[in-house]
Amino acid sequence: MPHPEELFGSHTEGFALVVSGPSGVGKTSICKTVIERDHRIRPIVTTTTRPQREGEEDGVDYHFLSESQFDTLLSEGAFLEHAIVHDARYGTTKSAFASAIESADIVLLDVDVQGAQAWRGVLSDRCVTLFVLPPSLEELRKRLEGRQSEGEASLKVRTSNAKKEMAFAATYDYVIVNHKLVQAIDDVESVLLTERSRPFRQRALLDSLNIA
Repeated sequence: MPHPEELFGSHTEGFALVVSGPSGVGKTSICKTVIERDHRIRPIVTTTTRPQREGEEDGVDYHFLSESQFDTLLSEGAFLEHAIVHDARYGTTKSAFASAIESADIVLLDVDVQGAQAWRGVLSDRCVTLFVLPPSLEELRKRLEGRQSEGEASLKVRTSNAKKEMAFAATYDYVIVNHKLVQAIDDVESVLLTERSRPFRQRALLDSLNIA
């Protein structure tokens, strides 16, 4: 497994913001807006075997692969992390990470709780974790129903999984509640500002001022 310093290369003060939360909580919308508003942040396009949904674009939302294609990459050691979520396989390749960090200081990952745990192991202090919670389970169910992409069986599975995933919220560095999307986006940007301001992420500035 590559050392975190190798993964970030010349971006000596860069880090990864790893965002998790149950399906329907709004984390994808939050992440997309944060990325659009800050050119120093790039998403890492992860790989999955789940079916492509209407409106999703291959290579933009995910790299959609067959089971055999995923197996091939796995056998080649292409993944930094991978897991099974909702009966589908997800993973992040070394090449996807390199592509994102090439033109940014911060990379952003929208992953499940298994993925977040894996990234802590891969990136150590270069990993900042954030969990997005719904105001309530009832509100979460309404949001899932509003997507109109979930059958009743799928809805029950995702609601059950949401309870299990939210049990991990206290293990994250930050927790925000998505009452309203606009405020949730502001909260995430506040987290990024806080993390960028930490002294150990300002080594170049401190060195230039002869501050040990």
